[in-house]
Amino acid sequence: MHRLLFSTLSLWAFNAFSADLGARNAEIWSIESTQYMSRWVVIHHHDNATPTGVYHIEVVGRNNGDAAWQVVRLVHHMAITDKALSGSVMESLDKGAVYPESFNYAFSAWKKENDGKGGEICNTSVVECM
Repeated sequence: MHRLLFSTLSLWAFNAFSADLGARNAEIWSIESTQYMSRWVVIHHHDNATPTGVYHIEVVGRNNGDAAWQVVRLVHHMAITDKALSGSVMESLDKGAVYPESFNYAFSAWKKENDGKGGEICNTSVVECM
């Protein structure tokens, strides 16, 4: 019961924060970590998100204690609304990058869904849509 209440309160507090994604124009943002892993979102095609209100991201992580280059791809592509993403991210990172090939492949597949109209769009939070 206490763990559920703590998790619910943490989720509420986490979602009460809303980052201004356009102000920083940053491509990498930290999100809620787990006990064993730090996690980030990488925003691709940042310029296209402003007019559509939909961001295209991938979610990456690194196990605690691993080297900086040992990044694990947790979600290759996710389409997510501005509101859901801004409520999910915690702080922007000034440096860091990942190779875009796996994202590009998954993004291409997403665009082909629904007769070329695109697939699902997350409107809750990054963690919930993972």
